[in-house]
Amino acid sequence: MTTTTDHSRAGHLRRGDTRPPGVGGPVRQLALRLHFYVGMLIGPFLLIAAVSGFFYALAPTIERVVYADQLTAASPAQTVPLAQQITTARTAHPELPVSRIVPGNDGSTTRVLFSDGSLPSDSHSRVVFVDPSDGVIRGDTVQYGSGQALPLRTWLSGVHRSLHLGEAGRLYSELAASWLAPLALAGLYLWWGRTRRAGASAPKSTSLRSTSLRSTLLRSAPGLTGRARRRSSHAVLGTWALVGMLVLSATGLTWSAHAGQRVADLRGAMGWTTPTLSAQSPENSPSGSSDQAAGGHDGHGSHNGALGTAAAWTPDDAGVALTGARTAGLTEPVQLIPPTGDGDLWRVQEVRRSWTPGPDAVSVDAATGGVVQTLPFSDHPLAARLTDWGIRLHMGFLFGLANQLLLAAVAAALVVVIVRGYVLWWTRRPTRTGGPARPPVRGALLELLRRRPAGTLVGVAVVAAIGWAVPLLGISLAAFLVLDAFLGLAARRARG
Repeated sequence: MTTTTDHSRAGHLRRGDTRPPGVGGPVRQLALRLHFYVGMLIGPFLLIAAVSGFFYALAPTIERVVYADQLTAASPAQTVPLAQQITTARTAHPELPVSRIVPGNDGSTTRVLFSDGSLPSDSHSRVVFVDPSDGVIRGDTVQYGSGQALPLRTWLSGVHRSLHLGEAGRLYSELAASWLAPLALAGLYLWWGRTRRAGASAPKSTSLRSTSLRSTLLRSAPGLTGRARRRSSHAVLGTWALVGMLVLSATGLTWSAHAGQRVADLRGAMGWTTPTLSAQSPENSPSGSSDQAAGGHDGHGSHNGALGTAAAWTPDDAGVALTGARTAGLTEPVQLIPPTGDGDLWRVQEVRRSWTPGPDAVSVDAATGGVVQTLPFSDHPLAARLTDWGIRLHMGFLFGLANQLLLAAVAAALVVVIVRGYVLWWTRRPTRTGGPARPPVRGALLELLRRRPAGTLVGVAVVAAIGWAVPLLGISLAAFLVLDAFLGLAARRARG
């Protein structure tokens, strides 16, 4: 909360108070300058990501309503054998190989997926929905990614991820995700400093001071008006949504093109990759060969890793593989990946579901119905499990509808925070009549370097390392610094 005393002190310093401020002075100015300029320049990208993310967060629930006829069986009864359902689905696309099968359960239809080279990528599959209660085809459309996204959710995902501009469009979402955490943390630091100063002016009782601090950090102080009230609302809402913003930033970066590749390289170097099941039986499998059992998330990794052919398997084999998976303890819904050659194994993996640790997987020999290999999710490296949880959390699957509503709330809060930030700038923008606005002062970094050279150099090294790990953050930060230095030089020359 800004008081009259604060304004007087600030004005006194501007008029020529030469007392050196504490180290917190230049740190605060640096955070203020970062928060101001990054908010102004990156705000539009964050706004687009937040608006599209709001609808994407609710997409799984919207999808179940829009595609209810395709997704819902006429009856929960499982009266039609799985082999017959597969045969029926094949009549819709006899020229295409079956890539995966997701047997219907608990009132849902069976999905039979086909590899179709005419689709935009290997992550897209032709999918036929068959009713397991009467064997009727309920729908025929396109599915995207291992998240089983149908056309509407696929379109929303494309907007959120790349604005449907391809790989170049992915830069917008990665730039937004790269700056979301630094921007939010800088804002928290500034707000904490302001509330701490407000708490210091409260009565000397420790309990009263802490109560005052909490009430202003997480709740707007009563009696504020005008810009002070708008600033308080902006900061308080950002504080409440901070954890959600940090989670979205971290999980979003793992999917990004450049920072995501850094994460993938690190996982590979440390042996933290997701383990896989072999499609071949042990006696036929060459040393070191394996096939991915667990696909990536929407838009990352091929969804059609195995192309089943009639020579390699029959529809009856799918029922044997499903029975073997049930015997091994897998919980439906599961996806069945057919073998690609004679003697190869069926791979069966649990479909990612809400409120579960993660998908277990097994490989089954259809000739005997025996389980050849098991791969419980609990055996995955911690980094692989964290990646899976992050994927499901970001997509709104980890905690079901509660997850989706929480993501939508964070996205909505981010929209409001961004808009309020621009309103705050507009109310203090420079005007021809000499409005009150002035940009945060330059030179804070040089002042820190002069006063605390060792600590500042360590900080710069840490930021440089983060910039390497998150390339768009590092590149854009360097661009900001160069631009700011150029503008400062131009201003000095203009002053003579």
